[in-house]
Amino acid sequence: MTSLPYWDSDVDMQIAPWFPLGVDYKPVSINLFHSGLLSKIAALALGLNSEFFCLASFKSGYVGTLLRDNMFIPGRLRRIELGFTMLFGYSSAMEEAILSLLEDHEDIEGGVSFCTLRDRNIIRECFKAIILVSGNPLFGEDEFLDKLGEALEKHAPPREDTAFFAETFGYRRFFIPYETDDPVRLEISRLLYEMEFEETRRWVGPSPEVSFPPFFTIELASG
Repeated sequence: MTSLPYWDSDVDMQIAPWFPLGVDYKPVSINLFHSGLLSKIAALALGLNSEFFCLASFKSGYVGTLLRDNMFIPGRLRRIELGFTMLFGYSSAMEEAILSLLEDHEDIEGGVSFCTLRDRNIIRECFKAIILVSGNPLFGEDEFLDKLGEALEKHAPPREDTAFFAETFGYRRFFIPYETDDPVRLEISRLLYEMEFEETRRWVGPSPEVSFPPFFTIELASG
């Protein structure tokens, strides 16, 4: 496998109205409220022209740069994810690092999709993302995050100062959904996805998208 597949569904996320989407002065250190390892992963992701956005799992709950309000407001979460999901901004360097990691982990899948950020019912942004998913409730999260940190370190440029400057002077986000895609490949993917005839599918193969893994969620009643 030379590239990650595309998931067959996009992702919607709710962010707090006060989230610093335009200029963020703590895109790395905010993750220290959860763990030093996630802060390290966030710093390495910036060095790979990506960004660590969020992690949702049975063990950790909802944490990450996009979900910083969850780190401070007790009882805000009313849902438990019986699995593991991690979301990064797309870059070819991050894709290469993730591919090298997935070769040794059969209980987690990775793919590319688009993520829409919503503030209540208002769409704030839409961007291309790499999404790692495991539907296994017993997924070894700690071991995987350790390996992820090691994989990112191997691919991150030496003496990379991106994270330092982002923390010191502010990190300005801007999203260009197709900045890394070949327009010809995008058009081929669109045509394959829209095919209706079984005979055509048999000759040229199935849609280039893969099914999003099954995921289980428990809704908690409000107290």
